[in-house]
Amino acid sequence: MDRKNQLVSTKKYSSIENWQDKTQSVSKAHPKHKEINLLLRTISSEIDFYILSEGKKGVRPSFDEIKALVRKLTGGNTEPERKKLFDVFNEHIAFLDQQNRLGSKETYESTLKSLKNFMSNKDKEFLSINTGFLVKYEEYLLARGCAITTRSFYLRTFRTLWKLAIKNKYCPETHYPFKDFAFSKYNNPRTKKRAITKDQIGLIEAQVIDPKNDTLINSRNYFLFSFYCRGLNFTDLADLKWTNIIGDELHYFRSKTKEEFRFKLHPTALRILDHYRNMEGNSDSGHVFPILYKRHATLQSVRDRKKKILTRVNKQIKELGLSLGIAKTLTTYVARHSYATALRRNGMSKENIGRSLGHDSLKTTDIYLEDIGDPVLDDLINSTI
Repeated sequence: MDRKNQLVSTKKYSSIENWQDKTQSVSKAHPKHKEINLLLRTISSEIDFYILSEGKKGVRPSFDEIKALVRKLTGGNTEPERKKLFDVFNEHIAFLDQQNRLGSKETYESTLKSLKNFMSNKDKEFLSINTGFLVKYEEYLLARGCAITTRSFYLRTFRTLWKLAIKNKYCPETHYPFKDFAFSKYNNPRTKKRAITKDQIGLIEAQVIDPKNDTLINSRNYFLFSFYCRGLNFTDLADLKWTNIIGDELHYFRSKTKEEFRFKLHPTALRILDHYRNMEGNSDSGHVFPILYKRHATLQSVRDRKKKILTRVNKQIKELGLSLGIAKTLTTYVARHSYATALRRNGMSKENIGRSLGHDSLKTTDIYLEDIGDPVLDDLINSTI
């Protein structure tokens, strides 16, 4: 049984000399012995009565229920169990692992690693961490050249863990250093998005690649398939099976939003599919692309495999872009933004762009276009002034 000692304050005090351990009461020498002893007897009798009455119902009261009863009688407060920062992180990481919430688990693991580096791997109790600690951690991240999105990622995760610690009574509500920390800039940080032109997409598509360099061919195909399939993200691309291809249409559910997509495939996307349809060494698990195989049977192995291939794809597509004179750093995410930018540059309405991207409101699309820029508005302004 997992036994934990927890204290409930009665807001009454006695010296050791005035405390009678045998009778669990204070001696008459204590100036408030009548008041204190009456309270202690009341607590004892109320607990006995509660246990007895619940027992008649066939119910065994939990410790938390007993604790709540004592607190109600005394007005006291449970003293928080003293916990250290790294311990709470590891406890929550283990919980997420148990729940198979692997993405969230990696988020907390990454933040813990960052904090350990900052703290030289020396753990601290929650009560010793204050706003000054957060300011120094922020300065540490800035000194390492972390972008605002990275700083936001770490600090928001840290803040969420702190709230969990308060909820679990590891830290009192009054001890919340984020309250006096300038956090507003980290709530909705603007990511510097990059998009390339349709002509540059054409350069990538036309580049002659040695047929023996199958990994580079795959990387280019994944990038182009994303662009020509309405900004399909890499996770969904990796999950695609041949059953998602119905005639000349693509049918799938987006993993992030669970929204269903169904649309006619672009001719270039169809040519890419033809490349893999009867390819030797293709996936043995029915997947379109040679990313996931039968051996990837667990959530963790699937996640690890996707991460490994995505790292390789981003490295190769970046190098390909540089060799073609494309200054912007290419990643699979650039394909999604390039798709949206191409639509906007050709005058498509924000409503239709948002619908094709799976946005549930025009506000989301406005934010998205604000991030990537609005070429239609740019051209209008520049032609007017």
